[in-house]
Amino acid sequence: MAAWFAVACLVTPTAGVLAQTQRGARLDMKKATWRIVNDTVMGGRSSASLGWGDDGRLVWSGTLSLENNGGFVSIRTDADWSDWSEFDGVEVALEGQGRDVEVSVQREGQSIRGGGYRAAVPTERQGETRVLIPFSAFVPKRFGREIRGPQLDAKPASLGGWGFLIADKRPGPFLVRVASIEGARIPQGQRPSPEVPAILSEAIERGVPLFNSGDARGCAAIYRDALERLLKGAMLPVDSWAHRVAARALGRAASEGPTAGAWTLRRAMDSLLRAQRATVEQGMR
Repeated sequence: MAAWFAVACLVTPTAGVLAQTQRGARLDMKKATWRIVNDTVMGGRSSASLGWGDDGRLVWSGTLSLENNGGFVSIRTDADWSDWSEFDGVEVALEGQGRDVEVSVQREGQSIRGGGYRAAVPTERQGETRVLIPFSAFVPKRFGREIRGPQLDAKPASLGGWGFLIADKRPGPFLVRVASIEGARIPQGQRPSPEVPAILSEAIERGVPLFNSGDARGCAAIYRDALERLLKGAMLPVDSWAHRVAARALGRAASEGPTAGAWTLRRAMDSLLRAQRATVEQGMR
């Protein structure tokens, strides 16, 4: 039976939850109404709780379970819409203990039931992860699957329903501490090299025929070489969202079999291409 797990509303939202700062605007974490929505809405067994740390951070913890076809935990704010049109990205500061934590948001007039616009943040195993995610990296998803829809970077004037989701297929305890969600403009030094789309597209064009002919190992090798070239050639700025995505995919693929590894690398490549507004149409079929 569907169930909502309500969190204590520490402060009832009033005129809005977007606070002005010297750098721009950030979500007022304590004015927002946070709610927990886990896989229990679909019969899963995951559990979670929310609270505030002594340092003012939002503390989200619990257990991710894959039992009974479950496998996700999430938190979200109510859809208190605010204008983010002066920004081209969002900076998130959180601790995730090495988890892939997805940032989620809704767009006024185009809310996605059972989903939202989402972008994954590969977090550090220890300490804080602070990363600036371009709005173009957010993908419209429903029930965990990508759907067709306009890109978020197309004039994201009114956004709300910010949240976080973990669905990384790693059962067990998790702990996430969120410090801030802040609108930002991406500086030139954080932007990938203009060469990136061509390098990734060429690798996909070479890798797809191999994968479809049964040579997943050869396909994965081409994808791996392309991503390593981007990292070694400093074409993805260190500490940028794009660098984190590529590095995490390479690390994960190294411990996977050829087929799973090829898919892990390909998904990362597609994410990088999408974030640079260069959509690659061909796919593994």
